[in-house]
Amino acid sequence: MLMLGSSKNKEKNNSLPGQAVINLIGVGTQIQGNIQCNGDIRIDGEVFGDVTVGQKLVVGSTGSIKGNVFASEVSVSGTILGNIKSDNATILMGKSTVTGDVFTAQIVIEQGATFNGKCEMKG
Repeated sequence: MLMLGSSKNKEKNNSLPGQAVINLIGVGTQIQGNIQCNGDIRIDGEVFGDVTVGQKLVVGSTGSIKGNVFASEVSVSGTILGNIKSDNATILMGKSTVTGDVFTAQIVIEQGATFNGKCEMKG
């Protein structure tokens, strides 16, 4: 039984255990400033600032980031102008454009992707 106002039932995180936290920045949205989130995030709009993600970052085909990216995993179909630091994998899809250095454990660059920068892989 759930009792409202009971301190035993209050949680700091409103999500349920095991529930994924997914954030979305939609097409036509512009954000100026840094973004930080613990879960996953998908960017289909424009971000002018650094993006720090605890889990997976997906930049859709209409998405762009002008700033540095820090995430557990990064998948790019759009544009990133800045450095990428990924703990696990970085995937540059066929029509993506990345201008900046990539620091990652694994990288996949599909045919048609544009990558201008250096890549450093850690084992």
